[in-house]
Amino acid sequence: MGNKLKICGVKYIEDIVSLNNVGVDFIGMINDKVSPRYVDKETIINAVKFSNKPIVTVKVNDNIEEIMNSPTKYVQIHRLLSDYELNQIRSYNKKVILYVPADFSYINYLKKAVNYTDMILLDSPIKGQRINKEIVKEMLDYIPNAGIGGGINLNNIKEFVELNPGWFDISSGVEKEIGKKDIDLVKKIIEVINNG
Repeated sequence: MGNKLKICGVKYIEDIVSLNNVGVDFIGMINDKVSPRYVDKETIINAVKFSNKPIVTVKVNDNIEEIMNSPTKYVQIHRLLSDYELNQIRSYNKKVILYVPADFSYINYLKKAVNYTDMILLDSPIKGQRINKEIVKEMLDYIPNAGIGGGINLNNIKEFVELNPGWFDISSGVEKEIGKKDIDLVKKIIEVINNG
């Protein structure tokens, strides 16, 4: 994907329009009630109409069948999957982003996950914590085009750009408040990525 940007946890249609205009590559919307950034399926269907960029439905819970019933071509499953679930995703015509915790103890899971999708997200193993740059650097050796997320913001994006991942996944790092994105911050982050 080459240094692309996914803005995640988007709740509002006006942000969808603005994010399209500033040139992000993917927009993530969380359809899981465990999240304070939750949006319902109708909002996601509406967002698809307003977006030229792919909308990614992000799920944590639910079974694979329900997840794959999402109204978008792209789905992100933000939990570890069993071997059975990994095999299940093969039978659906969806682009799947699989979450892999950015921790050395998950190297074997990473090696397995790459057989089921070409879109891996290396993210913090603990929600809200910043990812460890050194760990991510080594894990990118296994899958150089992986995305990275977890505590990335304007203050630290430059050090992660140096790792040259396939893409960046940013949510709270570009927020005015939960779910409301700061488009000026997004523009600045795009500038840093492009000048990386």
